[in-house]
Amino acid sequence: GAGRTVAVNRVAFRNYEVLETLEAGISLTGTEVKAIRDGKLNLRDGYIRPSRNFKSCFLHNVHVGKHATAGAYFQHEERRVRPLLMHKSQALKWAQQTDRAPGMTIVPLKAYFNKDNKLKLEIALVRGKNVRDKRATIQERDAKREANRMIKSFRLG
Repeated sequence: GAGRTVAVNRVAFRNYEVLETLEAGISLTGTEVKAIRDGKLNLRDGYIRPSRNFKSCFLHNVHVGKHATAGAYFQHEERRVRPLLMHKSQALKWAQQTDRAPGMTIVPLKAYFNKDNKLKLEIALVRGKNVRDKRATIQERDAKREANRMIKSFRLG
């Protein structure tokens, strides 16, 4: 139904530091929409590249499984490059940022149907975390967990 999340890219949160997010539409074929409604969408290896003229962006390497009942003739290419629907100015702004700064990239964070039942992507301008950052994230998480454990045992004790 409307307003439901169909895919979340957990790996992105682990590997990147999210700097800015926005909602983008995506241009899909009929079988893709149906397959996505059935949950056959995987954002994990996806990334977004600006077009050469920086006026639009394209979603690369996102896997949309085949739709079960459609004939072979109608099927979509599972990993085809899909155009994103976003404002030119926004595409330009992010394209320039990824172009200038090394380690900056654009990735899809999640996909959901909005209230008009249109598929939307939450996309993010991100900076790659290096190994040190990842370790820091893990340490923070462990510290939080440890603290919660202490509090819990203290309460029970």
